[in-house]
Amino acid sequence: MKRQRGAALVVVLSMLAMSLMLGLSGMQSSQIDERLAGNYKAATEAQMAAERAVSSAWGSSGTTLTINDFNVGISRDDLATYSWSQFTALEAVSHNVCSGSVECRFYYLREGSELFIVAMGAVVSNGQTLATSLPVVAEVEFQAGPNPAFTNGLLSADYISVTGQSTVIGSVHSNGTVDISLRDGSEANVTDGSHGMVEVPLPGSRPADENMSACEESSPPAYCYKRYDPSIFIQYQQRPGSINSCNVSIEELADGTTVYCNGDLAVQGGAIGSRKVTLVATGSVTMNGATSSGGAESEIGLFVIAGQDILFNGSTDNYGVFWAGGYVRQNGNSDLYGAIVAGTYIRSNGGIDFTSVSDVTNPDTFVPIDPRLVAWN
Repeated sequence: MKRQRGAALVVVLSMLAMSLMLGLSGMQSSQIDERLAGNYKAATEAQMAAERAVSSAWGSSGTTLTINDFNVGISRDDLATYSWSQFTALEAVSHNVCSGSVECRFYYLREGSELFIVAMGAVVSNGQTLATSLPVVAEVEFQAGPNPAFTNGLLSADYISVTGQSTVIGSVHSNGTVDISLRDGSEANVTDGSHGMVEVPLPGSRPADENMSACEESSPPAYCYKRYDPSIFIQYQQRPGSINSCNVSIEELADGTTVYCNGDLAVQGGAIGSRKVTLVATGSVTMNGATSSGGAESEIGLFVIAGQDILFNGSTDNYGVFWAGGYVRQNGNSDLYGAIVAGTYIRSNGGIDFTSVSDVTNPDTFVPIDPRLVAWN
């Protein structure tokens, strides 16, 4: 009987030991499962954070993106090998656009002609990186369209002054003052610098007398809102097939012609029709005679670029986009269709009849606009 009771004790102790081992094994397995679940959760959060960073970089339908936001010097293959610390150390990488223990950043990448948003995310706790994402890459594509400055009417970086009565259809803006008297029937939106400054794109280099240190002041001068393109003249000078001449007739120029003048250009008028013609002068351009088309509903295919001034002579109709680093001046009464952008002033001695035409077809006026996402992986 005693032996039996002793055997029972051994059996009970054995069962307790087995139960303890099973319990310890279960606890260990649960801890492993918990760690795996935590790691999976952190990895998922990091990957979702990278997706969130791409969305933040894209913004509201990409409306604030420009092609100049994208950085060169790194390839997608390079970025694919970057650790979280390497990615966050990039010079042009964004600030953290996530919150809490989740961090995420994005980088605008330009590789040749291709544009990408590259983003990574991480889960960080007490200075320790618990999980990082794989890079998320979104490809961005800009459609080409006329520079908005060339479709919106009269734009001057200094002032606009018109003597006599005028009829204007479209926008009129100067970062300085606007002095214009409109006839009944005008449909014009007239604003000046007191309504807010507008960035004015201009050909050529910034004049030395425009002191950029003043642009750091709380009320910067109007010239701070000029944006110059110093490469514009080299681009047209080196264009294959461009005609080097400083005296041309519109009638004699074929569709697709570019005329380059290293100096002052004189232009004799003629019917431009549906042709696309670009006239470029490092100095001033004098428009003698009409550059007629087919009325206010016409396409605008003439693009005139002057490093200095553009002058219209005579009472004529002129159709085109007229872009001057200096002033644009009209002598006599003319009907103008298209757009005028001037680096100093726009002035007419006599009334002006101006109609803004947004159907600008010359591809030299086009810039990357309307970005869209074409791939996301």
